[in-house]
Amino acid sequence: MKQPSIKNILFYGTDTLSTAVLSKVQKHGYNISAVTKHPKSPVYKYCQRNGLPVDIFRKSELPFGKSPSAYAEYLGIVASFGHMIPSRVIRSTSLGFVNIHPSLIPKYQGAAPLPHTLLNGDKKYGVSVLEALPRSFDEGRVLHQAQFDIPITMCGSEFWDHTANNMADVTLEFLRNHSHIKPKTQDMSLSSPAPRITKRQLKTLSRVCPHVQTADQIFNISRCLDIYNMSTVVSWQDKTMKLISVAPVTNPLVRELARTRLRTGQFVFWEGLIVVKCAGDTVLGVSNMVLPFKAVISATQFYRDHCNNRVEKVFHMVYNSSDIDDIAPIEKIQTFR
Repeated sequence: MKQPSIKNILFYGTDTLSTAVLSKVQKHGYNISAVTKHPKSPVYKYCQRNGLPVDIFRKSELPFGKSPSAYAEYLGIVASFGHMIPSRVIRSTSLGFVNIHPSLIPKYQGAAPLPHTLLNGDKKYGVSVLEALPRSFDEGRVLHQAQFDIPITMCGSEFWDHTANNMADVTLEFLRNHSHIKPKTQDMSLSSPAPRITKRQLKTLSRVCPHVQTADQIFNISRCLDIYNMSTVVSWQDKTMKLISVAPVTNPLVRELARTRLRTGQFVFWEGLIVVKCAGDTVLGVSNMVLPFKAVISATQFYRDHCNNRVEKVFHMVYNSSDIDDIAPIEKIQTFR
């Protein structure tokens, strides 16, 4: 039996992920009515700017105070909304509701798939279109799915924007090809939770320690925190210092120098980076940082103004493995706690 064409959409969303999907769908000629959580949300502001009808979410009422029959020919789309859609709203649409979820469902079911993707250091992620079911989150049949790479150079805020664009594209692909969709039931044995991360948990997460965490772990935490406009912090000379623009160091010479000449938690300056030895003989490079009550400064500025210049000069001269013995004495090297 041929699926009815989709012309009308009842859209539920809130943030910039939602707005990217909404904008893409609107530009392709669909008739949209939107619902969001509050008038300060990006979705509400987008609707106001672009002349789309928008209502504030109320659990006890259908959108815009209309009767169920008003939405008989609508498809419901939920994108990064954060609330369960009431059963009576789902039942009012003949085409049902779909959820646009930024993960390869059943992986990362829950409210925060993107932070968990970065925290776990995943190299790939996906966007899934699945049935939105009454009284359950992220458990419906998968209708459409696409997988994407995560560039290692991509910070958390860039990853968020990258995901927003991909969510919009995947939604449009689904709308164009919905009549050929073959739903697939999720294998719940493969599911993994991605619960919301609280402010308290984020603050705890931000306090990294090179003595017990590897460079990759600190890098993954840093990317995750960037989604929330936060940074990792360390203790240095009884000061709390934010680490900005961090990444594992892969240069074999620098890794060998750190392994043989540094203790875990110590750092030196090399080629515009603060090079920190972390747990597991791993090495982290920091290119920018923030001291208390200061603006962002480069690693060069930090080392020049706050550290021992002898270490900088001697370490900077080292270009091949035969020069390792010329490195500064270990007691001259600085330490993070």
